[in-house]
Amino acid sequence: MLSILLIVAVSVVFVSSSVFTNIATAQTSKAASDSKNYKDFQKCLSSAEAAKGYATKQEIKGCYNPIYNPTANSSTTTTPSNVVPPGQ
Repeated sequence: MLSILLIVAVSVVFVSSSVFTNIATAQTSKAASDSKNYKDFQKCLSSAEAAKGYATKQEIKGCYNPIYNPTANSSTTTTPSNVVPPGQ
């Protein structure tokens, strides 16, 4: 009977430790992703304000949406100015 309890106790510790490891890994990954998103947003804003000392509302939205709301632009397609669309 004691050996069965020991096996159950070891199993519980093993399962719970792997769950905690998965949670900790997910939180670390999310934090790294959030940090990168913030740095990308900050870099975009700095570039937008470089020439005139401020960023317009449209420029702020242009920096924010691709990073924090990527589905907002899913219905529109933009073509860079140096690319000629096919057929022209």
